Amino acid sequence: MLVLEHLRAYAKTNRTALVNREERLSFSQLDAFSEAFAAWLLGRFGDDRSPVVIYGHKETAFLPCLLGALKAGRAYVPVDSVIPPGRAAEIIAEVSPRVVVNLSGLALPDAGAQLLDAAALEGILRAPLQGRVPVEHWVSGGATAYILFTSGSTGRPKGVPITANNLENFHRGFAPWLPEEGGVILNQVSYSFDVSCCSVYTGLSRGMTLFTVDGAMTEDMGELYTRLGRSGLTTWVSTPSFAELCVRSRSFEAGLLPALRRFVFCGEVLTHKLCDQLAERFPEAQIINTYGPTEATVLVTAVAVTEEMRRDPRPIPIGRPLAEVGLRLTDSDGAVTADGAEGELLILSDSVGPGYLGRPELTAERFFPDEATGKRGYRTGDLCFRENGLYYYQGRADNQLKLSGHRIELEDIESNLARVENIARAAVIPVWEGQQARYLVAFLALEREDGLTPLKRSVNIKRQAAELLPAYMIPRKFIVVEAFPLNTNGKVDRQALARQLQKDGPQ
Repeated sequence: MLVLEHLRAYAKTNRTALVNREERLSFSQLDAFSEAFAAWLLGRFGDDRSPVVIYGHKETAFLPCLLGALKAGRAYVPVDSVIPPGRAAEIIAEVSPRVVVNLSGLALPDAGAQLLDAAALEGILRAPLQGRVPVEHWVSGGATAYILFTSGSTGRPKGVPITANNLENFHRGFAPWLPEEGGVILNQVSYSFDVSCCSVYTGLSRGMTLFTVDGAMTEDMGELYTRLGRSGLTTWVSTPSFAELCVRSRSFEAGLLPALRRFVFCGEVLTHKLCDQLAERFPEAQIINTYGPTEATVLVTAVAVTEEMRRDPRPIPIGRPLAEVGLRLTDSDGAVTADGAEGELLILSDSVGPGYLGRPELTAERFFPDEATGKRGYRTGDLCFRENGLYYYQGRADNQLKLSGHRIELEDIESNLARVENIARAAVIPVWEGQQARYLVAFLALEREDGLTPLKRSVNIKRQAAELLPAYMIPRKFIVVEAFPLNTNGKVDRQALARQLQKDGPQ
């Protein structure tokens, strides 16, 4: 694997690979610790290639374990300790590991696996090396490199295996967007969310330092800004939601991060408003929007956002396909759509994974061999249109609903509400009566306090929204929040907002 080859090469330098609060790992230490963990796995379990579960958050030891598993020819399964213990137990049971590394200090149910706590792991990582693990042991080719778990419509997590070949294809496509060697890249995204691969795989392969931001920092913005100011950050990678949290403070500007060259966003819709704010505060930094599902290895499109795109009333485009990625838009009958026409996005690429872990029926629904290209295909369920080679995201096919007989797209409403004066971001939640949507409620993050009563604010928003949306798409109620709850992946936690509505009762 390229990242392991580059790790060995950079181990001969004095570069810093990871900064995590007061702890630092050089490339040499990261290489040695991962070698030690790989050697322990091979010595303890021999040729058994069961996945290694790593349960934690942003602990310094997480990265050596991740890379060590790959060196020992084993897939790693990152499970963030911020998720409920019951869900963690489901994931562990799903993959049947021989070893679980518990970095969190939290109790885990007995899964019949050897449990390594932080103290035991420390002894393993610092054991004297008896030689390097042979390259032949590394994960390669069609072998699984990692398994990530995403939400399932049934409530059961879906395991998504990604192979070494998938990762190599992703790296070749994304690497040109990080053209220079060295620098500092943000390591804020959870290891259990595939966007973290931008830092772990491409960042390390470029000799960059991963600057860690953990959950505690995001809850103490004063500490976050202090540490960012000392980071020397050159590349920002996050969801738009995290950046929107940061821009609420005027101190988040070029003076805080004078070396910043680019923002890379993935995982959510990037709004015009955020682009405008970042362009004003970081005039020398490039804003890059990307798109990609977990099933196709992190991301498959990218674009540098221009001023023309920011001025265009249409959504910010998700970009053009990366090298070796094919995209196709089809209508409900499976016919290829013309330019400008909406269709479901199909991905045809060697970055498309093998399917869902232990879910052959669901795999057959979404994955397919494409005879025309010879590539593996994936049906995203995302609606897009294409114009002049650029793709524009229109929302989820399964995020549409009927309201008063009209088909509506929630993300369309959210995008337009974000154009209303003083609204930084909106999340629209339907209120259901049985199987039917009764009306819509919009949760809002404001750019600044407006001093209005809820009634006056609602009247003002509805007046402006009426210039952008038909009446049936305007939410009945607007609820202002200090900040949106974010899930493990750094996205707006819509389930938490829906639970809040249920708790508050009928509106």
